[in-house]
Amino acid sequence: MLPIEIFSRVSTQWRVGAGGPIGLDYNVVYQELQREALMPEKHDEVMAGIRIIERAALAHMQQH
Repeated sequence: MLPIEIFSRVSTQWRVGAGGPIGLDYNVVYQELQREALMPEKHDEVMAGIRIIERAALAHMQQH
C-alpha cells in the first residue's frame, strides 16, 4: 500500500515541539508524493492514508 510505503520513507521526518513530536514534516511527504508521479486525484487518497498512520503513530509515541 502506497501510504504505508511513503510513511516508512518519511518516518524520521517529524516536526517537534516542546512536548515532543507534533506531526510529520509535510514538505518531505509532498516530495515523496511527487517522486511517485501520481495522478492529482490520487494524492488526496494517499494523503488520507498517511494522516491515519500519522495519528496512530503520534498516539503511540505520546503513550510512552
